[in-house]
Amino acid sequence: MEWSWPESAHVVRVIVAVILGGLIGLERELRDKPAGFRTIILICLGACVLTIVSKVIGGPDGESTRIAAQIVTGIGFIGAGAILRDRQSVYGLTTAATIWAVAAIGMAVGFGELGLAVLGTLAILVALFVFDAVEHWIGDRRDIQEYHILTANRDGALDRVRGLFDNAQLHIRKWTCYEEGSSLVIHMVAMGGKTRHERLRVMLTRSEQYTLTKG
Repeated sequence: MEWSWPESAHVVRVIVAVILGGLIGLERELRDKPAGFRTIILICLGACVLTIVSKVIGGPDGESTRIAAQIVTGIGFIGAGAILRDRQSVYGLTTAATIWAVAAIGMAVGFGELGLAVLGTLAILVALFVFDAVEHWIGDRRDIQEYHILTANRDGALDRVRGLFDNAQLHIRKWTCYEEGSSLVIHMVAMGGKTRHERLRVMLTRSEQYTLTKG
């Protein structure tokens, strides 16, 4: 078996893949995400090397995208492992999407599209840093919270509670209620700004007519 040092172009691409993957991995590591610094680097590096191998095996007249095409499938399995489901919530979608995007960066580097890879890396960092702040800003205004309210079972009790949410400018997404002795237990799921939720909870806590329970 003949051994030879890889071409200088390949060496440069491997180094660039490590650097670009490291930049994205550093952001993930600082946020203490499951796919951190080393993981993201390895994904970017692996996609790059597989792409280079695909080009070498394929040759100038061969099918150089056969191996590279399988990277997308393989990355799909890794990304799926980063997604967790807990009751009605799903976690890890951003991490899975980042893994998929980083693999694309590695492939771009492997094909020699360094400018595209750098641009893609910058776009990913903008999405993770800037858009994260925007997402939190929107989330603060679309916060969903549950309320379990105990009140006297009198005529119009439910309407009065609904009125409290309307006055607090909270949108009621769903509600249920049932009698418990002489009391009425009302379960509300409402959406709105966090500060509005806090004000309503303070008001309910201080009120003698209502009691917040854990459900």
